[in-house]
Amino acid sequence: MKTGAAALWGATMVAAAAVAVSLVARGAWRRGALSPDDIGVAVLAFYAAWLVVASIGLPTFLALRWLGWLRWWSCALAGAVGGAGIVAVLGRAQAWQAGDLLFWGLIGAVAALAFWLTMRERRRGPSGTEGGDDSTGTINAQRLAAASPLYSQGHGGALEQEFHALVLTSVRQPRCNTLTLQRVEQACERGGLSRDAFCDAYARFIAQEFARGELSYADADCAIDDLMSLSMELELSEFAMRIYAAFDAGEHSRDWDGPGVIAWQAYTLPQVMQALAEAESGDER
Repeated sequence: MKTGAAALWGATMVAAAAVAVSLVARGAWRRGALSPDDIGVAVLAFYAAWLVVASIGLPTFLALRWLGWLRWWSCALAGAVGGAGIVAVLGRAQAWQAGDLLFWGLIGAVAALAFWLTMRERRRGPSGTEGGDDSTGTINAQRLAAASPLYSQGHGGALEQEFHALVLTSVRQPRCNTLTLQRVEQACERGGLSRDAFCDAYARFIAQEFARGELSYADADCAIDDLMSLSMELELSEFAMRIYAAFDAGEHSRDWDGPGVIAWQAYTLPQVMQALAEAESGDER
């Protein structure tokens, strides 16, 4: 599995390449054909874009992730503002007069989305696990569902069964945000919950299943990420945001981690256990 630094480096290269390709495509479209000079333009554009992405885009991405605002639209917006802002500063009034700010904003958004998609694909491999490897050592929920009818059908009341179904849908389609408002409304109706109560209850369910070993880290991460995908439509509770941040902390290794350190064991599990313990204390009060 690649380290977090290697993944960020690769995403930076992809974003810079996206800028270079976009600029070459724009020039070719204006001329009506590609030119041998486009190779030199692509190389120069890649080098310049890499410096910008590494110095501005990468810190912005890390800041969004730390704040819990890491969605495709937030990355695209930040990229658009950054692309237009850099040209506005460097070109001063000329950039406004030339009408290039919209174009450079679009280029910035394209680069940011390329960065985000690269990191997202790295997190969710073909098997639905980070890097394609189920590093938890526990049974993947998708395989567990096939082997255990009890798990696939859920257990407990109607709400728990609904939560089981939502988790399994996320695991079976790891590259898609399968949790929709319609599914949330169905779960709320069956469980007698409000939307806000659903977010808190579902985040707690995911955290508890992970803590009990019923869900692997990768599968629980898929489920909580799908919940976060609705952050624009739903008001996520402080507890739900805390659980999301805990799983986010386990997605990448740190430079200071030793060779035997597994990120989710070192960071996610302790944070999840602490959040659950404090939530239990709050419930008792």
